[in-house]
Amino acid sequence: MSRFGYIKDAEMRKLFILTLFFSIQSICANDIIDELDAAWGKLKTTVSKGDFRSYKSIYHRDAILVNGITNKSYPIKDAFAGWKQGFEDTRNGKITAHVDVMFSQRLMDNTTAHETGIFHYYTIDKDGKQNDSYVHFESLWVKKNNKWSMMMEYQKSRTDKVEWDEIK
Repeated sequence: MSRFGYIKDAEMRKLFILTLFFSIQSICANDIIDELDAAWGKLKTTVSKGDFRSYKSIYHRDAILVNGITNKSYPIKDAFAGWKQGFEDTRNGKITAHVDVMFSQRLMDNTTAHETGIFHYYTIDKDGKQNDSYVHFESLWVKKNNKWSMMMEYQKSRTDKVEWDEIK
């Protein structure tokens, strides 16, 4: 008799189905995380290459930037106008630019995701001077036609390297 001999057949089937269900959910969640990580990877690459056109394609055309630092909310298109020069400077070699992200929470299903964390954006000028910016953020994503697009970026507040290191 197996160690589960005391469990009735019906209970054993329920246990098996539940285990199978949670295993499948875990596998699907890992696939979604991989897809979102790929979207973030594209974002990082576009920043470091100064590829403004590709960067803009990561966002949904109706995306919103919520800026908790300035207490304003506006279409991402308006934010792009202010960010464009940094991309041009990067592309032209005046600076190098990079962004890294760390997540404290990632909630998702097959077509939506909400992520919370800190991003570290930094530039290095020709003299080697590094300018760092650490920002608490939330992002809201939607998946349509097998493509993840950011619907909202909420830059909540500035932070520092100490908090960045704590999230690791």
